[in-house]
Amino acid sequence: MLQSHAMLTMWRRPSETCPHPDKGRDYLKCNCSLYADGYLNGKRTLKKSLRTRDMARARKRAMALEDPDAPVHMPVIKAVDAFMEHCATLGDSTQRKYKNSLEKLKRFCAERDVDEVTDLTTETLDAFRAARRAGIGTDSKGIGPRTADKELQLLRQFFGFCVDRTWINRNIAKAIKGARNLKPNEIEPFSANEMTRIVAACDTFGRGAYERARARAVILLLRHTALRIGDVAMLARDRVTWDQEGARWRIFLRTEKTGSPVFLPIPNALKQALDAVPVPRGGEADSEYYFWNGTTSVRAVKGIAERTLAAVFKESKVQRAHAHRFRHTLATELLGRGASFEDVADVLGNSPAIVRKHYAKWSRGRQDRLTNMMQSVFLAQNWYTPEKQPMSAVN
Repeated sequence: MLQSHAMLTMWRRPSETCPHPDKGRDYLKCNCSLYADGYLNGKRTLKKSLRTRDMARARKRAMALEDPDAPVHMPVIKAVDAFMEHCATLGDSTQRKYKNSLEKLKRFCAERDVDEVTDLTTETLDAFRAARRAGIGTDSKGIGPRTADKELQLLRQFFGFCVDRTWINRNIAKAIKGARNLKPNEIEPFSANEMTRIVAACDTFGRGAYERARARAVILLLRHTALRIGDVAMLARDRVTWDQEGARWRIFLRTEKTGSPVFLPIPNALKQALDAVPVPRGGEADSEYYFWNGTTSVRAVKGIAERTLAAVFKESKVQRAHAHRFRHTLATELLGRGASFEDVADVLGNSPAIVRKHYAKWSRGRQDRLTNMMQSVFLAQNWYTPEKQPMSAVN
């Protein structure tokens, strides 16, 4: 027998196939299941299977039994499932991303014979991330630096969830540093010519008027409201109302991703395109939604909208076209006309910090202020005046 603490001792329970059944409980060199006994004043108070044959794991589990404040035994598989249940209120696309990464963590742990969350270390996570980047065992091809950085944020969130539930003592993912100097994705709004080609493609793609009318309404919604494709696909008819005081049509909803309210005027051309949208297939004549029949799954109707966009972009032959570029286009147009970051944030349903991060260089007001400040520095230091041009400039 092996004493793990003053109260508990560990021993092996001989199996039917054990070659040493006659050596008693003191013999620990076989591979039989490990148990723990607890005694107080000579009286047994505990007899419990440690659910393992590995001595190192058995010691950890015995210590957890002795110390109420020690981390709770929790298998990696169950911890991941509990975390996904916790994230059930998030959007479908976010849940799919989380599940994709964490399923690969589960498979990696199974291959490394890591059963419990407490068995995971920072070094284990380093090995997992290296395998993900190289595409070894978890993917046919490796993931890029930006995806790896996003996945590290998820790992920190997952292990923080485990800490909160006392399954581990510390967040081991916080010891891992993310990549530095990652270049942000270049903001690329659509040009006027590209928008013309995309709208024109709505009249030529597909097999008939049904698909084309729906595609035109989707494109104009994205263009004039900068909504995300999920919000467009699920747009209800009662979200578009007539503003009596302003004598214009408006759209009001709360975005699916952040829950932020969006209350925007829309042009008559967009309202006419929405009115021309046919009743969704399988829907009632007084359908509640523009593009959803109310019975198809939400994920399916979003997928239909995404495939429609892909077909229109292919027909238009606009390079690198995707739904998010409509948000870039409207944001840069507003900033170019002097809108503040707060104004654009209200339109996009984002925070001013996010708008400033991605669109700062497009702000006309900000650029004018910077130009004036820099010009004042030049003049104050007499670096350049029209009367003192370099001779090379004159010649």
